[in-house]
Amino acid sequence: MTTIAALTAADVMRRSLVFARPDQKLDEAERLLVDHRITGMPVIEGTRLVGVVSGSDLARARVLAEALDGQIRDEMHWDETQADGFAHDEPERIASLSQRYQSLRVRDVMRSQVVTCDRGTPISQVAALLISNRIHRILVVDADRPVGIISSLDLVKLLCDS
Repeated sequence: MTTIAALTAADVMRRSLVFARPDQKLDEAERLLVDHRITGMPVIEGTRLVGVVSGSDLARARVLAEALDGQIRDEMHWDETQADGFAHDEPERIASLSQRYQSLRVRDVMRSQVVTCDRGTPISQVAALLISNRIHRILVVDADRPVGIISSLDLVKLLCDS
């Protein structure tokens, strides 16, 4: 029986990768996460790893757009008690950031600095990388080509199964 301490990334990684493309719409990426019941995925261009995107990244972009929309609307609202006594034209309408969110692509919200390891990395080192970088997934790569993924839940499952 192999002990946990002897395991490497290759022993634990999931080989079937769900991935996004940099030019993909955010709602498409969000649908992939939901459909596959995952919280994050690599971003791949051709066969090369170029980033990682998570549900948190997508939510952060949406919440920021909505919050800024509210702030802009508040700033553009003319209250007669604050006006200078003159009649002013209605302020120019701007396209809302929430509407612009619909045109954003994965490349706009992904993290391009991805924490990776290779197949031979000891699983204890993988766990240390997750903790020190405060992340929930690490990509296993062969050069710049992703060959697997290990999530924090994969490590919890490993502990439960041992």
